[in-house]
Amino acid sequence: MDYKSSIAFIGGGNMAEALAGGIVKAGIVPADSIVVSDPLETRCEYLKSKYGFKVTSENKQAALACGTLFLAVKPQVMEGILEDISSTLGEGQLVISIAAGITIAKLEGLLPGAPVIRSMPNTPALVGDGATVISVGNEVHQDMTHWAVELFHSVGSCHVLSEELMDAVTGLSGSGPAYIFRMAEALTKAGITVGIPPAQAGELVRQTILGAARMMVETEKSPTELREMVTSPGGTTQSGLEALDKAGFDKVIEEAV
Repeated sequence: MDYKSSIAFIGGGNMAEALAGGIVKAGIVPADSIVVSDPLETRCEYLKSKYGFKVTSENKQAALACGTLFLAVKPQVMEGILEDISSTLGEGQLVISIAAGITIAKLEGLLPGAPVIRSMPNTPALVGDGATVISVGNEVHQDMTHWAVELFHSVGSCHVLSEELMDAVTGLSGSGPAYIFRMAEALTKAGITVGIPPAQAGELVRQTILGAARMMVETEKSPTELREMVTSPGGTTQSGLEALDKAGFDKVIEEAV
């Protein structure tokens, strides 16, 4: 089977929806070439009516019907699902896992001979601005790697790194959005504390983070250069940065990652 012919997802949660929707929006495959398997009938009906995907509650049926199979289930149920579908996979099919912590060795052990890719997308993929890292197994050839990168590019950026870095990636870009959200919470609270109305404080923080992110992407300047652009010697920004330094800001972020 041609791994580019059709795509299936075992698990129809938010990340599967984001990926499948992004793939269709990017014109990689049409909606009727995507099959989603999920045990909840209401979820299947939602995905079918909103996107036009084919849906099923049978994992084996999804695995049989595709060239590329995404494993989009919780890590704790992965082994049982792989044991269930292993006999249905055929030659040429590509398997991509988005489950955190499931190693390539584990996947290859339960799916002997299958080309498998381990991936770590992050939640901004839900709005088309995710950051994904993939690591490839022993049976994956270069064209398959390029195909996987193309699929993940439909919901943001994608990088290929060795699997030994995947835990570090999880700490950086996988958990990173939560750190940004926590910073947004703190900035909003600080704005309210100094007298800004809550609604306006929240909007100012959201736009500030969005604008800063766009500057990093669109100007191609380093974060250091951009920080220096904002920081006048002896000014208020410098005082604020000194307060962060005094509190050990860099060390706290390093420890979190």
